[in-house]
Amino acid sequence: MKKIIVAIISLSTILVSCGAEGEKSKKTTEDQLNEFNKEEAPVVETEDKSGDAICVLDKLSVRETPNAKGKWVTSMSLGEKVYFTGESTMDSVSKKEYFKIKLIDGKEGWSRATFLAVDSKVGVMLQDANVYKRPDLLTKTDTKYSPMDIVAVVSTQDDWAQVKGKRAEGKYIEEVWVKSANISEKQVDIAVAKFAGQAMVQETMSDRIVALKEIVDNSDFAGASFMDLLKQKIQDYESKNKEIDVQDVKVEE
Repeated sequence: MKKIIVAIISLSTILVSCGAEGEKSKKTTEDQLNEFNKEEAPVVETEDKSGDAICVLDKLSVRETPNAKGKWVTSMSLGEKVYFTGESTMDSVSKKEYFKIKLIDGKEGWSRATFLAVDSKVGVMLQDANVYKRPDLLTKTDTKYSPMDIVAVVSTQDDWAQVKGKRAEGKYIEEVWVKSANISEKQVDIAVAKFAGQAMVQETMSDRIVALKEIVDNSDFAGASFMDLLKQKIQDYESKNKEIDVQDVKVEE
């Protein structure tokens, strides 16, 4: 009887030991699989579309929500650099795309994607520049950019530049190619072009002359590429703005 009891106790000890080893082995295998899955699991990366953007339309609105009826926050200036957060959405009503942007003063909001050029630099045309559909002389069009037209330089290829903006004589925002030599990226040239554009649309000839003279006389703009052009504009306006001498007018009797 004593031998039977000892045998039973020995067998129980063996079974418990085997169960413990099996559980330990099971846990070890699970841990190993977890570690393997943790190391080998593919990493899904989302494309980061954020970056600097250039405004290509003067007085472009920034709104709290991505639609034309959203509360107005502020407006952007032609050529102004802002930060695109990478967020974009489509207005379900107008079907127009909006980008979320952040201005240098910290203001944030939504603005029309069409009038923003992401990952671009601001530039200004130094002279009349022929427009091409592609970076190929055979694709020349009948249109041109004018001196002081401000654009966003989207990309470059050899001696070509892809630009986005509105021509002085154009109606729409275009994305085309021009020769790089026609573009200045100097801040002083861009600033002078911006203020000269505002001056030349003043209501009266006298106001235009005064505004242009303020630009020419501003020492901060010394060395700008457009000074000779602006001085010529002033002379042209002054010649058209002279009062008529009554002695030179023939009066019919």
